Amino acid sequence: MKLSVLIPMYNVEDHISNCLDSVINQDIPTEDYEIIVLNDGSTDSSYEIAKHYAEEYDNIRLYTHENIGLYATRNKLLQLANGKYIYNLDSDDYIVHNSLGKIINIAIEKDVDVLGFDYISTPRKDLHASTKNDQKLSVEVESGNHFLANNAYHANTVWWYFIKRDFMKKHALSFDENNPLGDGPFTLRLFHMAKRMLYLPIDIHRYVIVPTSIMNSNERKHLAKMIDNYMEIFDRYNLLASDIAKKNDPKLDDVVHKVEHWRDVNVYVMFYTLIKSGISISEINKILKKLKAIDAYPIKNFIGERYNSLKHNTLIYIFNNKFLFYTILFPCRLLYRFRLLNF
Repeated sequence: MKLSVLIPMYNVEDHISNCLDSVINQDIPTEDYEIIVLNDGSTDSSYEIAKHYAEEYDNIRLYTHENIGLYATRNKLLQLANGKYIYNLDSDDYIVHNSLGKIINIAIEKDVDVLGFDYISTPRKDLHASTKNDQKLSVEVESGNHFLANNAYHANTVWWYFIKRDFMKKHALSFDENNPLGDGPFTLRLFHMAKRMLYLPIDIHRYVIVPTSIMNSNERKHLAKMIDNYMEIFDRYNLLASDIAKKNDPKLDDVVHKVEHWRDVNVYVMFYTLIKSGISISEINKILKKLKAIDAYPIKNFIGERYNSLKHNTLIYIFNNKFLFYTILFPCRLLYRFRLLNF
């Protein structure tokens, strides 16, 4: 078995058919890959839709359990996988048709620990062809550290790369079940540990923008929880940076900087959450004090063209001057409340 496509599923009746159709329409024999869907206690018709596919296609396996959350479900899926490589695919996303075969064969031929590729964010469900020519791919295996040090930007979510299953077992890697922001530290630690990594500059994954997603919720209770999640994840980034720095290897300095960069990207994004959340200035003061204590504030580790625009530089200047930030805080909240300002 070459590949296990692992799909956690929860209340995606409007998306699961498109997801499964994309994984079925592939250039790989069905006996070479399995599609494992684990229903996380859906209350809509997701399970019934997936059951129809499982009955029709021999390489689709469907399981169900009571709702335990996305990352606990991902860990359960890891235990069910049989493939040489695993691919974590969200049930509201999809992939380019006829792409898995060439990708998995390259991964096996090059014997990589991790193989990454590009993605496109879109509200559309019909982008089934890659926008890039993959006929003349020049692929070069490198260490995960080399990749981190030499790529100014990459995604840090778990759905844009294949992972060798034995590699995950060897290093006892699993997902943090308590924090929905855990993809970042997990991905960076994974890359740091990978001796053989390959990145293919072709867009395979389609990240579907879903306004009703829990991650896009603007309920104050959810936003307050997200702030707690951010604060916990900053400690995780710092721990990883510290672990790498302790190796006293100058070649890893850029890797440490990349980890600090991703921490600061999350600090930057959290400021938007602070605006939307409605929490008091006194509470924000406490948060900024904690960030300063762990060297995560002021924000100073943005790198690459993606984070060097006039917009980013202006906002970082405002966020780093807390009194200026407090000056614009309530006008921004008012504009946001009346939907005159969007984040």
